[in-house]
Amino acid sequence: MQVTVEKSSALQRRLTVQVPGEEVQKKIDARLREIGKTAKLKGFRPGRIPMKVLKQRYGPSVRHEIVTQTMQSSLYEALQQEALRPATSPVIESVPELKSAEDLEFTATIEVYPELDKIDTSSIAIKKPNTEVAEDDIDDMLQTLREQRQSWNTVERKPADGDQVVIEYVADTGTDRVPEQGKQRLALVLGTSGFKILEQAVSGLEAGGETTVKLKFPEEYGDQALAGKSASVELTVVSVQERHIPEIDEDFIKSFAIESGDMDELRTEVRGNLERELKTATTAFLKTQLLEQLVAMNPDLEVPLGIVREEAEGLLKRDAQRQGIEPDPAKLDAYLDKARYRVKCGLLLGELGRQNNLLIDGARVRQAIETVADTYEQPREVVQMYYNNPELLKAVEVSVLEEQVVDWVMDHAKVNPEPMAFKDVINAAAQARQGS
Repeated sequence: MQVTVEKSSALQRRLTVQVPGEEVQKKIDARLREIGKTAKLKGFRPGRIPMKVLKQRYGPSVRHEIVTQTMQSSLYEALQQEALRPATSPVIESVPELKSAEDLEFTATIEVYPELDKIDTSSIAIKKPNTEVAEDDIDDMLQTLREQRQSWNTVERKPADGDQVVIEYVADTGTDRVPEQGKQRLALVLGTSGFKILEQAVSGLEAGGETTVKLKFPEEYGDQALAGKSASVELTVVSVQERHIPEIDEDFIKSFAIESGDMDELRTEVRGNLERELKTATTAFLKTQLLEQLVAMNPDLEVPLGIVREEAEGLLKRDAQRQGIEPDPAKLDAYLDKARYRVKCGLLLGELGRQNNLLIDGARVRQAIETVADTYEQPREVVQMYYNNPELLKAVEVSVLEEQVVDWVMDHAKVNPEPMAFKDVINAAAQARQGS
């Protein structure tokens, strides 16, 4: 087999592969003989069909089968032979028609990963949070749990800050009526909705009150027909509801599967959850710092366009799902810069692991899966689901390997411990996730 490699661009290669015709013909003849052992043709006994007849009857399909298989296997061998690291699947330009005694020659294009020099982490400086879960953090979480169990009681008065107002409305943008038929219902909590003009419009109305107001809807408004648009809105207050937050009593504590109803046991449970959250957030905070510096150290790094587009498509689909709409391909270009950064980050982390011979720690993978599974009622079934689903398992393995890379860097970079409050670490990690 002969292989010629042309460099079409920084990361694109064009391979021309030539396989001797005799080698291909031997495979074709062997396949025909295999078929002849069981083939049933009128006038011939199985295993007694002449090769000439087999070629006439099965020759074209067998030739196509063997040529396709040979192209796939020889392309794989060519990549190994030339030490190319494919980033995307090869694209074969055309399937040649192999004639008897002719060599099989075909071309394929492929994107490869960039070749990187040894990544020096000695100049990287990482700020490591020196943080513990404090009693105040537990108090804050208990308050959050109370608010999550809050209820709303209808009252006969005008709304005040903190009250929930349920309204029905019809909006006229000048070109559209939203909704097209009937009315839209919306519940907003005064002082927290972020839609101040709408809050002002309903603040002086009791249940049954009506008004018309011109509104500029926020860009992130849930109804895409109104997001970012101005409209004349006719609205009616359906009800005004006052918040009721439960006290932390024995029944409240038991609702969290703490049968004793003991406050100390609840605080211990909350502390454990916060410590796990802090560990995850700390890793995310460290990882974000590392990635920012790695990308800055490699400003001219080119990444495969095929992977960038796949990443952009994934981001587009994710955002569309969050909004409950279908992905709009016309918006794909808006995700390319973020996708390119994410691909650079993944490539650099992976390269750090490869250069330093870091292998996926199976025990950490198991621990990560069990941590997720423990939040479900049937943890064993969840663990089994992960190990039976290659896609889910791969995602966990990638995450664990990245954590291992971060741990390795912490042992080989400049680490500066810095006191940080629990909330600051959590918020920093949340901002990092939003940016990604």
